Amino acid sequence: MVFLLAVAFTACQPAVNKPSENIQFDVVPAVLQLHVGDIGLLDLSISTGSTVVWTTSDEEVATVSAGVVSANGIGVATITAAIGESKASAVVYVSGSAGQTLSLNKYQTTLNKGEQFQFVCKNTYGTELTWMSDNEAVATVDGTGLVTGIKPGVAKIKVSSGMEELTANVAVTHKWGEYKLVWEEEFNGTELDRSIWNVEVNGNGGGNQEAQYYTDRKENLRVENGNLVIQLRKEEYSGKHYTSGRIQTRGRKEFTYGKMEARISFPAGKGTWPAFWMLGSNGGWPSCGEIDIIEHIGSRPAFSSFALHTQQKNGMNGNNWHSGYTADNSMENEYHIYGIEWIEEESNGCDQIRFLVDDVVYATETENLTYINQNSYWPFNKPHYFIINLAVGGTMGGSIDDGMFQNDVLMKVDWVRVWQREEVE
Repeated sequence: MVFLLAVAFTACQPAVNKPSENIQFDVVPAVLQLHVGDIGLLDLSISTGSTVVWTTSDEEVATVSAGVVSANGIGVATITAAIGESKASAVVYVSGSAGQTLSLNKYQTTLNKGEQFQFVCKNTYGTELTWMSDNEAVATVDGTGLVTGIKPGVAKIKVSSGMEELTANVAVTHKWGEYKLVWEEEFNGTELDRSIWNVEVNGNGGGNQEAQYYTDRKENLRVENGNLVIQLRKEEYSGKHYTSGRIQTRGRKEFTYGKMEARISFPAGKGTWPAFWMLGSNGGWPSCGEIDIIEHIGSRPAFSSFALHTQQKNGMNGNNWHSGYTADNSMENEYHIYGIEWIEEESNGCDQIRFLVDDVVYATETENLTYINQNSYWPFNKPHYFIINLAVGGTMGGSIDDGMFQNDVLMKVDWVRVWQREEVE
């Protein structure tokens, strides 16, 4: 909107030919109220012919050229007109398009422990402001908006005029020690450790229309030569045409944050769908969260996929986060190390998950600051357990080539390891 302000010119008797003299004049109107994006007009109660220099006290709020004022941001600015040594001014109050009268110089910042940051609140009408922190154990704030980092974590800093409130996020950074191995499964011996691994027995297709029946038979699931071996077989079994194996650690080994890796050899064969992944132990899917550390698709021998599923973004509604890695050659029937680094409050106080193949990061996803600590958007701050399985067919495996069964179709897992690290001062 363009405001054209009607102004009345008042005649006066300036010494036009002597601009260095003091001249009595005013800026009209003395107070101008605009919304961000508006343009207003200021004029002088003085005859023409004098050279006028226009300036603003805050270009982020308003700029001026030949008396034309552009409203740039919420706040208050003083517009000054000068003729020689004489000056006069007007005050410009700028509010947001929806009437907001407060704005902050920054809405998120990261501090080290003991570091300070000065928030500045532009307050259009100069009302009294109140500052507070919702987590003073992490960061405190004084009555001027000066924030001090106390310990690692996230705090919301709020400033209020009594009628309007703004919030900024302050993240105090973590200082981590080295990763230390906290759990490992080497699959030594001749039997699966049932104190750690639960064996699933069902033919429900994994919820993905998969074609296999998971059994607890050595024909499908065994430990041999230092490996977990899952064998996909073509056979009639309880109404299914294929059998395979799936194990998980729910209630036995669950972790929140750390570096999780497994050394795996995927089988060859169109239609195979092996995976090493994690599910949250709290609630049902997808609100519990799903971290697909690696999924291999037999129809694409050189490709492996990474994915995250949440209540808001998941495979059922087709908008889950996903990425992938394409090797120069087939990744089948040879060992590679697949893993994640799952890091607490890594970026502006937001969690981050990095996906690795052979210790190289190929994809990263970071919690959205707008929805920080909201479970439906980011459930990855709670315990998750491991799942290892070899599926066939289904929504991701696709059509099945039975010719692959001329050879044994084997997924081999050499080991699974978890590293974590502690805070250091």
